[in-house]
Amino acid sequence: ASRSRRYWRIKRLTDAIAAGVLLLLLSPVMLLLAIAIAIEIGVPVAFRQQRPGLGGVPFHLSKFRTMSAAHDAQGRRRSYEERTSWLGNILRRTRLEELPQLVNILRGEMSFVGPRPLLPRDQAEAHSARLLVRPGLTGWAQVVGGRIISPDDKAALDVWYVKNASFALDVEIAIR
Repeated sequence: ASRSRRYWRIKRLTDAIAAGVLLLLLSPVMLLLAIAIAIEIGVPVAFRQQRPGLGGVPFHLSKFRTMSAAHDAQGRRRSYEERTSWLGNILRRTRLEELPQLVNILRGEMSFVGPRPLLPRDQAEAHSARLLVRPGLTGWAQVVGGRIISPDDKAALDVWYVKNASFALDVEIAIR
């Protein structure tokens, strides 16, 4: 019943328009970041991961790379410290590595606000209600608990969001 509300159609239209405008405005920044990543971290400058989206339908989430290759030229595994760079740390701290997800939003695979898309192995069947809406660039669980709460608590907050989503709540989440 929650999915059939008119709010979701309006939200989708708003997401598409805002993502298109932001992509146009931020394209010079994204180009500069891509060049910096290519120089500092290497190519490709972005990576894609399959995630479950609306209704559990898989999509490829895109992010700027923040770490160098997992193996060196001789095929030896590199440590986390060896793979991490100052630029990657800045991108993560500022969340700029998420900018390519504007394309996911424009395509309708994601929304600005909704449950963060999990890796398929982390999407518990018990919390499948979070798949009733498009995954978000940010969500209630991120702004309320962030990285300090358990995966089960995040899932419960995501399900609460699905049941209580509204324009006012989305604005509050976006501001936070």
